[in-house]
Amino acid sequence: MAATSHRRLVNPMLGTYFGIFASLIVGIVLLLLVFEQLGMSGTFLRTGMLLAPIGLYVGIGVAAGCRETSDFFVAGRRVPSVFTGLVLAGSAIGATGLVAITGLFFINGFDAWCLPIGLWAGFVVMALLIAPYLRKLGAYTVPSYLGRRFDNRLVRITAAAVLLVPMVLIVAAELKMGAYAAAWLSGGSEALMTQLIVLALIPMVVLGGMRSLTWSNAGQALVALLAIIVPVAIVAAIETNLPLPQLSHGPVLRGIGRLEAMQGVPMPLAPLLGLDLAGLDIRHLGHRIAHPYASVGPVAFILMLLTVMCGVAAAPWLLPRVGCTPGVYETRKSAAWAIVFVGIFMLTAASVAVFLRDIVMDRLVGLAPGALPEWFKSLAQAGMAGIQGSPDRVQVTDIGFKRDAVLFALPLAVGFPAVVLHMALAGVLAAAMLGASAAMVAIGTMLAEDGVGGLVWEPPQQMRLRVARVAITAVAIVTGWIAMLVPSDPLDLMLWGLALSASAGFPVIVLSVLWKRLNALGACAGMIAGFVTAVLAIMAGEAAWLGVPGTLAATFGVPAGFIAAALATRLAGLPDRHVLTLVRDMRLPGRETIYDREARLQRMKQQRGP
Repeated sequence: MAATSHRRLVNPMLGTYFGIFASLIVGIVLLLLVFEQLGMSGTFLRTGMLLAPIGLYVGIGVAAGCRETSDFFVAGRRVPSVFTGLVLAGSAIGATGLVAITGLFFINGFDAWCLPIGLWAGFVVMALLIAPYLRKLGAYTVPSYLGRRFDNRLVRITAAAVLLVPMVLIVAAELKMGAYAAAWLSGGSEALMTQLIVLALIPMVVLGGMRSLTWSNAGQALVALLAIIVPVAIVAAIETNLPLPQLSHGPVLRGIGRLEAMQGVPMPLAPLLGLDLAGLDIRHLGHRIAHPYASVGPVAFILMLLTVMCGVAAAPWLLPRVGCTPGVYETRKSAAWAIVFVGIFMLTAASVAVFLRDIVMDRLVGLAPGALPEWFKSLAQAGMAGIQGSPDRVQVTDIGFKRDAVLFALPLAVGFPAVVLHMALAGVLAAAMLGASAAMVAIGTMLAEDGVGGLVWEPPQQMRLRVARVAITAVAIVTGWIAMLVPSDPLDLMLWGLALSASAGFPVIVLSVLWKRLNALGACAGMIAGFVTAVLAIMAGEAAWLGVPGTLAATFGVPAGFIAAALATRLAGLPDRHVLTLVRDMRLPGRETIYDREARLQRMKQQRGP
């Protein structure tokens, strides 16, 4: 019933609309390429590539404004699975994942696959164990789901408090990476670019909430996808005669391996818990690209994979998206589409790293330092790359790059027009706005629904919308200010956010579905124990007290959450009968969403009167 009836609610023109949007983006890029060939100033080209896409995103968000509660909080529950999967993948990766993971592929090689594999596994777990049940319950936020599942206001408020922190970290990471790309694109300061991004995000999402967010995010994901694929596809066509870099970079990788073996590039072995991922400084190419466990130990590889998996599966900024689909069936399909799009993004990022490494091996190794090509010298002057020491002839291990410059170094190394580099930077900015806005709206909705509404009152519809809009605006301003003040690596912020999400949310959310006996005391104990343990583990890891990096804090937080939830549940006894009935109803895939059914019955009761 759900599949047939809800599909009629989906706008059949969505594909046409986004086809027009993609054509506009392509047209802007081609027009700027023509202007570049005509000798237009670089300032004009940069400004056009910065402001034109932002104007389109804001226009989409404003056009999708709404006044209905269902539209504002869950986009009317009529977003097709393919668009939900696209924005889920883009929100999970964001600009931080796109830029940092590309650099890690180039510098750390195959060891960086612990992050993409964790993303894939996270969506698999989400599709199987979490998303369909949240969709069936129909709550607007994760704390609302937990509060309704346990019929307890304290659970709802506790969840809102502990899940707020990882989302703030995610927003800070995305704003910092977006400001980095926008500053490179515009030539302005990162602080100014952060303010510009925040000012663009507020009108983009505040009028329509999740409805504006969904459709503007879909456009941003398309821009990010085009921006990362087009340059490397052209390189693949030049080098291999096949414009599919995800398929054609394999033979190039084998050639790199042979050259590395001929030049004696080392093959080190990291300790079991070693986790030496490249940071913000210039990192030299110290080992072979395809050699496993050279910078990430075998145990650390698995722990990082599980951390990312649990963090993504229980991410409070991703799970509200599943409530936008027409039904449970479409929810599972959306997670499957998210896996597909994550694969496209990550395989393309790996292709960028392989082709750039091939160019480095072919065009830099063996040259005298004074004979290096201009593109490398320009990166070195900007502090994005460098040569170690003063060798007579450059060797592979002498060459170093900044992790976050790798994605943008490929267009420079190939000699593409400047607009192609600007397009890549604009794509990263789009990914940053996508990731930041998703977390901002989730925080604002959570503060309005679970903070204000969950404490004392159940406001009428228009009041709920006004409170949510004010909360989203305040969150955007405060998180922008935090992003300008926090000096940390965006990748560390992202991984800490995932670790806290995994520790505070994953045990309780999974047990709330699989274990009917879990009660409110167990849920609160599990969330608090997991969160506190993870925070302490992050602090101890950064202080080098444990020998385990802080990014692996979920190694301690997730087991602590499971254990605390189980022990507290055993002490408190069985939950009430109506809670057990709710869990049984939540496990049935069909029929009406529980939240919508209760809202309908409440309206009928109010219409009848006393």
